[in-house]
Amino acid sequence: MEEKPRSATVHALYYGLITGAAMIVYHLILYIANLYMNRALGFVSLVILVGFMIWGTLEYRKKYLNGFISYGKAFSTSFLIGLFAGILYAIYNFTYSEFINPNISQEILDQARQKLLEGSQQMTEEQMDQALAWTARFTSPVMIAVWGLISNTFFALILGLIAAIFLKKEDKTLTTNM
Repeated sequence: MEEKPRSATVHALYYGLITGAAMIVYHLILYIANLYMNRALGFVSLVILVGFMIWGTLEYRKKYLNGFISYGKAFSTSFLIGLFAGILYAIYNFTYSEFINPNISQEILDQARQKLLEGSQQMTEEQMDQALAWTARFTSPVMIAVWGLISNTFFALILGLIAAIFLKKEDKTLTTNM
């Protein structure tokens, strides 16, 4: 029995939820291991994101498009996977920073203060206080979720544009010679 075609959006939603869940599990592992403030390990989430975007787009190409996909369809599928993953991860980020680890905002401020103290002999105390006040505005649970969604969407856009170059596979039999 032939499988019924699935829309790219429905397919992307499915793989986006899987991607978001994988990113959440990874972050929870970092939290349990007390490594969640390590910025370098945070970049592994991007590897998870791009890996699942590629996997989901390849599956869509293979299962529903007879092994062929245009650049535009490859981009939109991979971008939507990243977007849906980002939405789920933003919801998790809010829940995490509001209920699981409500001290995360203070930890971010402490880390920012430490970096300011280490790296800037030219900043006055007043400038440092102003920088930390601005940092505090962006570390509320809502802002953490919003900025997470914005950054994840941006990365999904860039990664989708790049991945689609390698994922596209045009059907040469449809072109006619004139």
